[in-house]
Amino acid sequence: MELDFFTVAFNLISLFALIAVGYIAVKTGALKPEASPHFSAFLLKITLPCTIFISLVTREYDPAFVRDGIITIIAGLVAFPAMMYLSRGLAVLTGVPEGRRGVWAFITAYSNSGFMGFPVALALFGTEGLALSVMLNISFNITLYTLGAMELIRDNPNHDSESLNMKSIIFSNINIATVLSMIFYFGRINLPSAVTTPISYISSVTTPISMIIIGMALAHSKASDLFTDIHAWSATAMRLIIYPVAMCLILRVIPLSENRLVAAILVLINAMPGASVTAVLSEMYGADVDFAARTMFIQNILCMITIPAVCMMI
Repeated sequence: MELDFFTVAFNLISLFALIAVGYIAVKTGALKPEASPHFSAFLLKITLPCTIFISLVTREYDPAFVRDGIITIIAGLVAFPAMMYLSRGLAVLTGVPEGRRGVWAFITAYSNSGFMGFPVALALFGTEGLALSVMLNISFNITLYTLGAMELIRDNPNHDSESLNMKSIIFSNINIATVLSMIFYFGRINLPSAVTTPISYISSVTTPISMIIIGMALAHSKASDLFTDIHAWSATAMRLIIYPVAMCLILRVIPLSENRLVAAILVLINAMPGASVTAVLSEMYGADVDFAARTMFIQNILCMITIPAVCMMI
């Protein structure tokens, strides 16, 4: 287990280094700030859908895994909306100003399930832990790109009827890829390597691009604001401490499966910092991307302490 924690620490440091690349690229002029929306569009419309799709279609079908996988999906469909609506109310109660309440609620309800959660789950719980994380990611994506997207749109004072078009939100490339991956996996449809190989190549750039986008957004923030924004700190406390501890306590009272790994994955994934696409979606929907980037920066630093602590609870 000690070796696992070294692996976890290495993964976190590597992700932080990628954020630094985006930051330095903008500060040195290697990338123009105007490139950020194009990176975001490429990530959301191409690379991330490929990552979601390939994560399941390349996995060998396992009947024993299906039951726990379905339980995990259902648990996620309950937990993520519950945290989203609770966070929305808490944003008001904690005095988060209008214009950033959506980002605050979003970044407290949704963790970095895939980009950070997957490698950590693999390091601590092996391939079965990774597979269950992928299943949880299905409910994560379904709710994040619908309920979560609508929450961010509310922060944009200039949003129009097209921005609130439910059809465009529900039938996004992300959700289409999620549904297709489930059809191929549960339908036991095998794809030739000529198809899966290029998709895997494309998906491999998702993590670095998402982290670089965060770094590019951080380049616009004042250094003093990173540590003096009280709302960024309250969002960090909710995401890294309160929600994981609450999830752990609930699952001890309400066991979901005889396989204790199901509960462990739900707690572990919920202990990750905010979703790395927060800044990307904030950019796309006109929300407060600077606040999103500052909060992500703080969370990615502190999670190096809080994740091992949560693992000890598990």
